[in-house]
Amino acid sequence: MKMLLALLCILATGVSQLQAQDAGAVGAGIVLGSPTGITGKLWIDGSRALDAGLGFGSDLSLYGDYLWHSWKVLPQPAEGKLPAYLGLGAQIGDSHHNNLGLRAVAGIAYWLPHDPVEIFFDIVPVLHFSHGGGTDVTASIGLRYYFGRRQ
Repeated sequence: MKMLLALLCILATGVSQLQAQDAGAVGAGIVLGSPTGITGKLWIDGSRALDAGLGFGSDLSLYGDYLWHSWKVLPQPAEGKLPAYLGLGAQIGDSHHNNLGLRAVAGIAYWLPHDPVEIFFDIVPVLHFSHGGGTDVTASIGLRYYFGRRQ
């Protein structure tokens, strides 16, 4: 866990203004993995966004994160954009955990060059506060469609 925190701090030093999304842009889509469900994202400005999701299946969970995006961490493709991002958030779980957790998000996204679509991959360590606590690490892949995105 300490190694992951150190990696997140190193990546955070490269966070800069991305200027890829307009403030107020809204995306919605699906996410597969843990959790599997629906997801949404609201851009605050060109580098910061809020995301939220509702996961269902064997467990029901609700999460929300504050994300910082950077394009200086990864080499950029000839077309589209490939930012890395970090974030902090919380989740509420149902089922056997019935708990509250603190999330640390690390991920990458690819924004298609001619379509308002984002494909993303997240790795999320979670610190649980109920039922004796504990930690786990989840991963997911997803797709969001952006409504009214300007190129």
